[in-house]
Amino acid sequence: MAIAAGREIFIDPLRSVQRRAALPAKLRSTSPIMLHFGCGEIADPRFINVDARVFLHVDYVTKAPTMPAIPKGTADMIYACHVFEHIPFRSQEAVLRRWRELLKSGGELRLSVPDFEKVTDLYRSGKVDFDWMQMVLMGGQEYPGNFHFALFTADRLQFLIERAGFNRVRHWRPAEQDSWPRDWSWEEDLSLNLCANK
Repeated sequence: MAIAAGREIFIDPLRSVQRRAALPAKLRSTSPIMLHFGCGEIADPRFINVDARVFLHVDYVTKAPTMPAIPKGTADMIYACHVFEHIPFRSQEAVLRRWRELLKSGGELRLSVPDFEKVTDLYRSGKVDFDWMQMVLMGGQEYPGNFHFALFTADRLQFLIERAGFNRVRHWRPAEQDSWPRDWSWEEDLSLNLCANK
C-alpha cells in the first residue's frame, strides 16, 4: 500500500547525482519496471519514483518529462497522475512519443488528469466555488512547478495519445487495480483516467 512520504526533504545536489548513478542498478533489479512520473509525496515501493522535487523516496530527480536517464524499451508501465497538465500543450505530443519509446512492446501508459468537463459541470451545478475550480484547472501555484499549461477532455486526451502512436486507449479505475496508490486518480468526479498500450 502506498503511503505519503511526509514533508519535503531537500538534499544536496550530490545526493541527487548519487541517486541518478544508482538508477541503472535499480532498473536492472526491478521487475516489472513501473515508472511513476511526478510521484510527489506518494511513496510506493512498487514504482521507480520520478519527481522534480527531492523527497527521500524519489529514485530519479528530474524536471524533464522525457526522463533522459531512462533507456528506450525499459518500462512495463509509465504512470502520471495529475502531472501531464503541467507540461505545455505544445510539447505534449513529443513527450508522449518519448514515453512510448521508453515502454517495452505491449507496455502500458496510464494517465490521470483533471477533466475539464467534469470540473466545470461541478462548478455550474453549484457543488464547488470558482476558487476551487480555478485551482483544479490551473494548479495550486503554491510552489514552483505547480502550474497547469493544458486542459483536457476525454476526446482531446485520447486524440493526443493515439496521435503519439499508442493503441487500445480506454478508461481505467483505480479501485479495480491491486492496491493502487491513493492519489487524485481516485477522485472520479474530477479526474479523467485513460490508459493505452505501445
